[in-house]
Amino acid sequence: MWQIFGKDIKQFFGSFNGYLTLIGFAVVAGLFFWYLEGPNNLLFSGFADPTPAFRLLPWLLIFVLPAVSMRAFSEEYRTGTAEILLTKPVTTGKIVAGKILAVFGIGILMILPLGIYFLGMHRLMIPGERIDTGMVLAALTGLLLLIGIFSATGVWVSSLTRSQTGAYLGGVFILFLLYYGFYGLASFQWVGGADYFLRRLSLAGVYDRFTGGLIDWNAVAYLIFWILLFSYLSVWSLNKQQR
Repeated sequence: MWQIFGKDIKQFFGSFNGYLTLIGFAVVAGLFFWYLEGPNNLLFSGFADPTPAFRLLPWLLIFVLPAVSMRAFSEEYRTGTAEILLTKPVTTGKIVAGKILAVFGIGILMILPLGIYFLGMHRLMIPGERIDTGMVLAALTGLLLLIGIFSATGVWVSSLTRSQTGAYLGGVFILFLLYYGFYGLASFQWVGGADYFLRRLSLAGVYDRFTGGLIDWNAVAYLIFWILLFSYLSVWSLNKQQR
């Protein structure tokens, strides 16, 4: 598992595209946090509130993280190394776990510039003002779980196709549905009293509990369920490829 993790990490940083992805993500996030006018801009908000930053990051990750995961198995299929990988003395579950952990690790690197945001917020605060560390820890927990879901989902989509473009577009589409699909559906009047239930089902609705400063263990279990589900689907897809 760890050999696959290391191989994928080295492969990602083995080309300029890997560094370009990380730099591009940091630049786009920085534009929202420091330059573009809006609720996410620290200089225009007037409050030492990191909530807008945490609510923006999942949307950026929806479009960027599939660019990392699209190569997980699509590249293996294209180059013919998938057959070699699947015949090695390692279980399919460990292969999938190694791939997901590699994408997850890169996702962690992507959000590291968030530390600069907090440092800037700390420097600009009025003396005596404090950042709600409990809220930050809760939101960070939710964000890490979301990265886990996005990673597992992207790896699963990659296991379904030889096309990296197809894996990317499919990953973005499914992540959008998972994150906002139910939440958006709840805004229609015809759903009636089911709107509350739909919002609680959507990943955006669940994540809102974390950004509100609450670590709800039912929500944690719900997010872990999605990680395990897409991990299982990846294993099933690979086992089907071997037949």
